[in-house]
Amino acid sequence: MSTRNLIAFLRTLAGRSDLLEALATQGKYEVIAAAADLDLPFTEAELDSEIWDLERRLAARRGESFDAEFGLWRTMWGQFYLEYIVYDLMTSLEEANLIPKASNS
Repeated sequence: MSTRNLIAFLRTLAGRSDLLEALATQGKYEVIAAAADLDLPFTEAELDSEIWDLERRLAARRGESFDAEFGLWRTMWGQFYLEYIVYDLMTSLEEANLIPKASNS
């Protein structure tokens, strides 16, 4: 399932700073290709819609408007978008119980 692959890929990046650093400045297609190379494929449309949906659900859970003032987006300043997704969005989603917490095994 592509959603599961996307989450697994983002968690892989969280544990592999070398890979995250290498991909942070790459385009979306290179990131998608890297996921496929790790046997965690998903499409551009799946990536876009899933990230957007997760952010929308997080805003709703927090009682925030999902617009230009969404609080989590302020954390993007000074980092690459992929870093924001891996470090800020994923952590916030886990804290809000919108995705299962990563196992430490």
